Amino acid sequence: MSFVIRLEKENFKFSCSHFTIMGPGQAERLHGHNYYVSLEIQLVDLDSSLGMAFDFNLVKPLVREITDSYDELVLLPDRSPYLKIEQTQSEYGECVRATFDGKDKQKRYEFPSEDVKLLPVVNVTSEELAREIGKRLAEKMRSLEGIAKRVRQISVGVQETRGQSVSYQLSL
Repeated sequence: MSFVIRLEKENFKFSCSHFTIMGPGQAERLHGHNYYVSLEIQLVDLDSSLGMAFDFNLVKPLVREITDSYDELVLLPDRSPYLKIEQTQSEYGECVRATFDGKDKQKRYEFPSEDVKLLPVVNVTSEELAREIGKRLAEKMRSLEGIAKRVRQISVGVQETRGQSVSYQLSL
């Protein structure tokens, strides 16, 4: 038996700023995206007495909780070997300073701390976002007993721009 649930809701989205590090001496300019997240859930089986795996409404809030945690923030990778991140104090309050040493010039950004989310990734790319969202979602789904026993694998898709997306698969 092979059932796959697909969830692609309009509110599985987030808008954020980031820059991708292209190597030790090159990084994109700071820019933003409207990311859309999709989810495919490969099932082990159905509840034979109900003819369904589980109530989809148990999973949708989990995805929204994750996407909301990234919305309208500057996303920075806290594991990049090429980016120095410091918590600083300025005349305006607590700040996050990110410094990248490029080939031609140093890029330094300073943001209010409340506007930044540090991610446990080496780079803020669609690939890393898909993996991080997948790991966070799998952890949340594993805690839901009625869901965990029915799911074999999940695949999280992250669409950066129309027609350009990445998916990450992991077993539950």
